[in-house]
Amino acid sequence: MSSTVIGTTVEPVRVTGRLLAVDALRGVAAMAVVLFHVPESLRSAVGMPGPIDAVFARGYLGVDAFFVLSGFVIAMSVASGPWTFGYLLRFVARRSVRLDPSYWAAIALELCLAYIGVRFLRDAYAFPSPLDVLAHVAYLQGVLNVAQISDVFWTLCYEIQFYLLLVGSLVLSHATFVRRFVPAERLLAAVFAVLLIVSLAVRGGVLASPNDGLALGRIYQFALGVSAYLFATRRISVLTLSVIAGVVTVARVWDKAFVETAVILIAFATCLFSLRSRRLNQLLDVRPVQFLGRISYSLYLYHASIVGRAAAVTLLLGKSVTIPHLPLIGLVASVVGSVLFAYVMFRLIEAPTLRLSRRIRLGHRSGNKRLVGT
Repeated sequence: MSSTVIGTTVEPVRVTGRLLAVDALRGVAAMAVVLFHVPESLRSAVGMPGPIDAVFARGYLGVDAFFVLSGFVIAMSVASGPWTFGYLLRFVARRSVRLDPSYWAAIALELCLAYIGVRFLRDAYAFPSPLDVLAHVAYLQGVLNVAQISDVFWTLCYEIQFYLLLVGSLVLSHATFVRRFVPAERLLAAVFAVLLIVSLAVRGGVLASPNDGLALGRIYQFALGVSAYLFATRRISVLTLSVIAGVVTVARVWDKAFVETAVILIAFATCLFSLRSRRLNQLLDVRPVQFLGRISYSLYLYHASIVGRAAAVTLLLGKSVTIPHLPLIGLVASVVGSVLFAYVMFRLIEAPTLRLSRRIRLGHRSGNKRLVGT
């Protein structure tokens, strides 16, 4: 089963087993986002040293790493598909079974906790309307300019857009009525190039996005992950990869996004070498990190609800009782509690739905298996 790389036929790398390096980075990214959502007021009460507090404050960059990893993983999952309209429907069904139950449970959890806060603690909270909740259920709250129920949900809307954009482009470019006019490989390359430039322009403020709920300003991160997979499996050349990575790096450095650039390049390199370096996978096969990677989706979904409430309770207690090192206890409890709660939800909801999603077979292309090409 061969692939085309600038006119040359090569044998693609087969992907087998788990990519431990990718799982490890996913776990680190999830924990970074958890730390970021520890309220600044609690961190100040702990008296955290400046350098450590700076790490917490930069935890939002875990999202940037997630988007790169997402591009890599989704490209890997669809690389050998037949890319028909039926395939698109099966892909959507499989992603829905995989993602929706945990996400919907996170929506319900946040609303329940908000109700308890309003009912018993007199918190100020504007409950979303049924239509607003329905917009969340369909991942459309950003596009419809609906206030996010939880701070982390906007990224899932972007993820869904990434998935549909990639698979939709593959399906349309390989449709018979399209292939009559332009080869699929050229069309995909053109679309990829245009989206990459537009995404960087939007992110850098050169172009304005028509809607803040669209993922235009983040497509370049997803594209980095896709290109890493294409190169690691010998589907694009080192020159093509260098151009893509170089354009992204120069554009982000030009915008002085130095830390973000470093983060996405680390994620990019991790994806590249996860398929080529057994040593890297062995090095990152650390049980606690792999555990976090395994539950990363649940941890990401539920942590904001847990961390925020635990921090609020800690600060409230601090005003009425004297407990030694209470802020530190509250910080540790909020983070550990988030991990434990995520594990419980992983076992109850995510793991069963993950197994169920795998029963939906996407199918494979007969003959050559190529993500790009005719």
